[in-house]
Amino acid sequence: MIAFIQRMAPHTRLLALVSILFFVLLNFQIDFFSELYQPIRHNHLALHAILEMVSIFVSITIALHGWVPFKETMSANWLLFSSVFLVVALLDLMHTFTFAGMPYFIIASNSQASIWFWVAARLTESIIFLIVILLPLKTRVKFSSGKYFYLFGLLYFLVVSFVIFRFYADLPLIIDNGHPTLLKNGFEYLAMIIHVAVLFKVIYGGSTMIYREIALASFYLILSSWLFTSYEEMNEYRNMAGHIFKVLGYYYLLRHMYYRKIEKPYADLHDLGARHELLLNSVAEGIYGINKEGKVTFINASALRMLGYERAEILGHDFHDLIHRTAEGSRFAKENCLTSQTALDGKSRNSKNQFFKRKDGLIFPVSMKTEPMLENGEQNGTVITFSDLSFELQFDELQREKRQFELELNLAVKLQESLNPQQMKWKDQEDVGAVSVPFRTLNGDFYTIVPRGNLLMMAIADISGKGIPAAIQKSMMVYALEDFNSRYEQPHDVLTSMNTFIHDYTSDYSFVTVTMVNYNKATRLFSYSTGGHEPILWYRAGCSELIELHTKNPALGIFEDSLYTTQSVELEPGDLIILYTDGVTECRNEDSPDGIELLWEALMRMDHTQPGDILAQQLLDEVNQLRPNEVHDDQTIIILKA
Repeated sequence: MIAFIQRMAPHTRLLALVSILFFVLLNFQIDFFSELYQPIRHNHLALHAILEMVSIFVSITIALHGWVPFKETMSANWLLFSSVFLVVALLDLMHTFTFAGMPYFIIASNSQASIWFWVAARLTESIIFLIVILLPLKTRVKFSSGKYFYLFGLLYFLVVSFVIFRFYADLPLIIDNGHPTLLKNGFEYLAMIIHVAVLFKVIYGGSTMIYREIALASFYLILSSWLFTSYEEMNEYRNMAGHIFKVLGYYYLLRHMYYRKIEKPYADLHDLGARHELLLNSVAEGIYGINKEGKVTFINASALRMLGYERAEILGHDFHDLIHRTAEGSRFAKENCLTSQTALDGKSRNSKNQFFKRKDGLIFPVSMKTEPMLENGEQNGTVITFSDLSFELQFDELQREKRQFELELNLAVKLQESLNPQQMKWKDQEDVGAVSVPFRTLNGDFYTIVPRGNLLMMAIADISGKGIPAAIQKSMMVYALEDFNSRYEQPHDVLTSMNTFIHDYTSDYSFVTVTMVNYNKATRLFSYSTGGHEPILWYRAGCSELIELHTKNPALGIFEDSLYTTQSVELEPGDLIILYTDGVTECRNEDSPDGIELLWEALMRMDHTQPGDILAQQLLDEVNQLRPNEVHDDQTIIILKA
């Protein structure tokens, strides 16, 4: 019970507390209230009529609340409740018309007939509480059955009224000199017992708080019936107070019916509409609906976002004239519009060749689908769903460009592969090995090894840029080196000629880093010239020393008149010469700067007796195992064994 009271609103708890206090005072301060009521006692008849009319009005309202939304509820329980309250209203009306002192109505007004109408109304009201709350009907009936409940109620009222009007003088005495008899009080006690059971069921029977008003109604009707057993005269204050408590009880019944049959259904409908709107707005596609006149009745947020309009600018307007356009931006003929055609024949349609106009004037392609909007089998509008195809078309264009790029890329790869036969002339040389691994499809590194008797001419290069431009430059370098190598023997002469060629025949932003070397097998003289490339590593096997060799000349293609020099060293048997590109030594780690440390450590872990081609592959594998991060560049290594 405490939990039930705690869930009540504060003002309701306060009213109930004041009502209990007032009820106690009414029963224990009889002289005080009798004296207080004395000045208005001569208006008792009018006050009684007013309070009864209020009760009658509330009872009729309860009956209407049950009848009007019955189509939605289909509940036999509450239909019975509302129809019986129509009977209660009519019986209270007869009680009021026949109350002692009222004008003649069918019979002369008298307390006997009036109180029998009162008892009939109270018993009817209590019995319906008993049925609806304590013994509820679980069935649901068709709407057409509703009128029979009310017709049965009217028949019940007519029978009771006939009996009372015809036989009231022969019925048991129910009021004696203004004081209720034991029979009358017995009826009141019976009504109180039923309402106490209802109160107990609502509070302790696990009923939800939607029955809170039912509990409050029973509470006030119990107080009302108690006062109707205690008055000594028909026109004293306790009789009037009983009517006030009765009005309060009926008020809470009305609140309950209003909540169950009016407020809650509409609140549920509002929540359902809000959920539907949320669902509608969560869809990526634009959705809007039009009525038979072609006016927009609803539109979701996605459609507004794609079209750039506010909702108020759209609702109630002809959407076709506002947004539907041809690809050129002119007005689209309404008779050819999918929406108009669906409105005529009720058939679904869709097209990916439609165009809409944004508020800012932009024309964009859409995929459009129309569906008839049916109600009770009759079309009363059309629902249109559309998607912006701009991104899809852009994606298709990107796909076409990608396919074209892949075609060109494959051509570039084939171009690079066509150079391999020219670079494979050294493969029968056991004292030299090379390996080149591209980071992506195309390789920006370039090397060549050309044997000429005892002379071995080698070059390694890293071309600026990547992809197809680098592939074209690589092909140019291959044939240029072939030509210059045939005319010059000194590495710096070759680089000087290559520099002029690259400067004249490539863009201002292109350059090439190159190392050009000659090795005479007979004399072991190693001559070299570097053009902005990584230093050559000379591993002296006799003392396990690693020496960097370079001439500090500029990269090729930067300056037309760059000067290049050649230097020479004499190798010892077992010495190794290592040429490489920056992708081999690059380390993208703040704690591991670029350098030759990885090459040195990898070189020390290798078996130097292996042939040159095996040494080159092993060195690259060892370096990549030792590096702290992933490779992000082309990698090329040439190893020469003295």
